[in-house]
Amino acid sequence: MRQLILMRHAEAQPSSESGDVGRALTPRGLEDAGRMGQALAERGARPDHALVSAAQRAQQTWDAACTAFGDVVVEIERALYDADSATLRDRIEAIEDDCGSLMLVAHNPAIHRLAVDLLVDQAAAPSTLERLSGGFPPGSVVIYTADSSGRLAYDGFLRPSDLA
Repeated sequence: MRQLILMRHAEAQPSSESGDVGRALTPRGLEDAGRMGQALAERGARPDHALVSAAQRAQQTWDAACTAFGDVVVEIERALYDADSATLRDRIEAIEDDCGSLMLVAHNPAIHRLAVDLLVDQAAAPSTLERLSGGFPPGSVVIYTADSSGRLAYDGFLRPSDLA
């Protein structure tokens, strides 16, 4: 894997008749996800493989963002819905050798925790850690690029508010 993109689902409705897993994106969330996909593509961050939570809001986030990417192998996974950061990391590590650029669309707090853990693992600059410690708003993305030995390095943090 040469690139890892972690994305939190975009802004969602506060509730759903079908429970939390059925919460849909708000109109703003749909717009933010589409703009984020375009911003990623413009930066050269185009996944060839995606792991997406089975929650409606995560799938809608992916559907809105992916129009900017072209062909992508997509796996919708129920286990990503309520996963902790260790489970997310395990899932990434299980397929990292099978893809060039991997995108994971999942939920807080796990996606935020994983983003911070990866920064700590690479001894990221305190200013980078501080930026992410301020939170991981809906629709946000962290990009990591792998070096020739496979070590991930921080390559950017985008929030929907950064795209306005």
